[in-house]
Amino acid sequence: MAHRRHKAVHEEEHENHERWLITYADMITLLMVLFIVLFSIGQVDLKKFEELKHSLNNSAGGPAKPNPVVMGGSGVLTAGAQIDGATPGGSGNLGAPVPSSEAAVALLQQKGSTAAARERAALEGAAQAIKQALAGRGLQDAVTFREELRGLVVTVVSDNVLYPVGSSVLQPEGRDVLDALGPALAKLPNDISVEGHTDNQPIIPGGQYPSNWELSTARATNVVRFLQDSVGIDPDRLQAVGLSQYHPVAPNTTVQGRSQNRRIEIALLPLEKTPEP
Repeated sequence: MAHRRHKAVHEEEHENHERWLITYADMITLLMVLFIVLFSIGQVDLKKFEELKHSLNNSAGGPAKPNPVVMGGSGVLTAGAQIDGATPGGSGNLGAPVPSSEAAVALLQQKGSTAAARERAALEGAAQAIKQALAGRGLQDAVTFREELRGLVVTVVSDNVLYPVGSSVLQPEGRDVLDALGPALAKLPNDISVEGHTDNQPIIPGGQYPSNWELSTARATNVVRFLQDSVGIDPDRLQAVGLSQYHPVAPNTTVQGRSQNRRIEIALLPLEKTPEP
């Protein structure tokens, strides 16, 4: 009996080793099947990607290429039919042909050029209105105009017009100039940047302003306050900038040049940027 029990135990241990090997072989087989499935899925995705690329290329105006999505026998969609079912040139945006990228850029440039032309015409009209208003008050020589990329710039010489030398208090003649400018500025939707400039002469020590930075900023701020309070321009459209002595328009070596540099510039900023070619 003891011999038979020992033999049975020995046979059971041998049977357990074989079962472990079978399980291991099954796991290897399952892994192999998994990799085959993943490989098959990857191949299908590549095919779909190629089909999508051809479809996008054709709709964007590129060279026509065979598209297995729309080619083939009869069915719900005929060969080359649009996916939304609308006929080319039909009503609605869904059936409209998709423009090429070059055509889209050209269309945007055309729209931008048209808007820029309308805005330029409005600014030129405002300049003419300002000139007529100033001429009616005998102040036509107090203001000059120039056009820059940032918009129309109205320059008011501050000496003997807006402020006394070294001061930021508006003079009566300066108020008359701003009164003449105001109605034309108020009719436009453009934002307005008021910029104060000085010459390079240092501030007298002990004065109200420690440097030309503070003086130029105070002068621009007082013009902004006048345009807001007396003319009625929306303050959301206004900004005051002090630029001190660092943007001269004439040499500071002469009395006349320094007088030209002491100025206020009122810039009518563009509503839209003109698209680059």
